[in-house]
Amino acid sequence: MIISFLFILNVFLIIFFNKFSKLINLFDSPDNTRKLHRKPIASIGGFLILINLFIYFIFMQYKYFYLKIVPDCFNNFDFVIFFFFLTLFFLIGFFDDKFNLNANFKLILFSFSIYILLSLSGNLLLTYLKFSFLIKTINISFIAFPFLILCTLLYLNAFNMFDGINLQSSLYSINIFFFFILKGVFIEISIVMILSLIFFSYLNFKNKCFLGNNGSLLIAFIISYLFIKSQSIENTFSADEIFLAMQVPGLDLLRLAIQRIYNKKHPFYPDRNHIHHLLLKKLGYIKTLLILSCLITIPNYLSILYGWTIYCVILTLSIYGLVIFRFNK
Repeated sequence: MIISFLFILNVFLIIFFNKFSKLINLFDSPDNTRKLHRKPIASIGGFLILINLFIYFIFMQYKYFYLKIVPDCFNNFDFVIFFFFLTLFFLIGFFDDKFNLNANFKLILFSFSIYILLSLSGNLLLTYLKFSFLIKTINISFIAFPFLILCTLLYLNAFNMFDGINLQSSLYSINIFFFFILKGVFIEISIVMILSLIFFSYLNFKNKCFLGNNGSLLIAFIISYLFIKSQSIENTFSADEIFLAMQVPGLDLLRLAIQRIYNKKHPFYPDRNHIHHLLLKKLGYIKTLLILSCLITIPNYLSILYGWTIYCVILTLSIYGLVIFRFNK
């Protein structure tokens, strides 16, 4: 029932998108340097996704209080905390879109928010890491807080930097949520996310809407949280499966951070040296999107379906390195 309602809601959001975007009044204007689109584009992808999530949240609260049905893979307290913090990260992204917040200030804000989240949700703290190629697990209980804060910070920034061309981030995100469905966890919220991302992708393909920082931070937080949460569910994802799912944005973040520091710039200083920019210069939009989609999806599906995770990690690293070597000239 909820999926049918959300489908109809998204159809109406598309039909009345122009009026909705003018109401929000958040546009990404071209600057002829990094932003090369020809006209201002509504930067409200996060709003479209958050509306879907808010409706889903209300529906799940009704099921919990009146039908005594616990949210998918959550207890209700954690579910409420999760929705509070995804809204918080959306708002940070929104104010960043609106006022261009200082990078160091955002880093402190992210760190503090993640620390509070981990403090409130004790079952998010990992005591060990399991790898598909090791029999024994690795105890990390003594560094659980800094480890999870660091990993989440890196992914938030990696995803934000990866959001560079139309459909890139939305197709990547759809695949991630489909992985959760294949693993049999967080199925309902993954379906909600996929549905909202499909409708966003239509607008993004038409060059009518960007994710914006509000959307990229929202999605990156949700993916990070669900991967961490999945570790409290036995035998869901191994650490190397999670690494593989996040590998391409992570590699791009690492490469550019090192390059920028070497050039005496801030590691999160924006430029046009991301992998999608390098491919775009030489191959054009369609080939760039196809190459990146294959680089992300094929190794992950091979890993999930056949368990070749460590080989897929090496394969992805090798192909990424070859692409950068070939096109970074």
